[in-house]
Amino acid sequence: MTSTGTALFGSNIGSSSKNLVEFRAGKMKLNGTTVTADKRKGLVYVFQGEDSLMHFCWKDRTTSTVEDDLIIFPDDVEYKAVKQCKTGRVFILKFKNSSRKLFFWMQEPKADKDEELTKKVNDFLNNPPAPGSSGGGLRHLGDQLIGDTSLQGLIGNMDQQQLLQLLGSGQ
Repeated sequence: MTSTGTALFGSNIGSSSKNLVEFRAGKMKLNGTTVTADKRKGLVYVFQGEDSLMHFCWKDRTTSTVEDDLIIFPDDVEYKAVKQCKTGRVFILKFKNSSRKLFFWMQEPKADKDEELTKKVNDFLNNPPAPGSSGGGLRHLGDQLIGDTSLQGLIGNMDQQQLLQLLGSGQ
């Protein structure tokens, strides 16, 4: 279940591209009861999309290809260290309502931040920030001031110069 749906909906530019947490980690393959490391350099990151949904992603750092972009609902997953692994720093993203499990091996040079990163991943995925609190920008400001319908009416009555002025002030 790999998803890279940015081509259809555009790139993640602006407030939605700001990762709430990110760290270097490789993927692991599950074969029976054994996990083996995928040797590629990777990046795990969590962000909140413009639709307020939380995304857990894995990207190949060498090719910049996003292989996994999973939409996660609150209280749907748990991210934790695999204590049984004694040869490295392995973590599991376990789905609570299914048998699906994804394994990752930490590629950050020092282990001192592992616990903090694990807590952040769980906090953001299971208790997402309020919509707009991690972002901002013109859309967020408009939603705070007036509703969508009123905003559309206001913008519809502006000439090109006024629109350019408004867009310029949102930077």
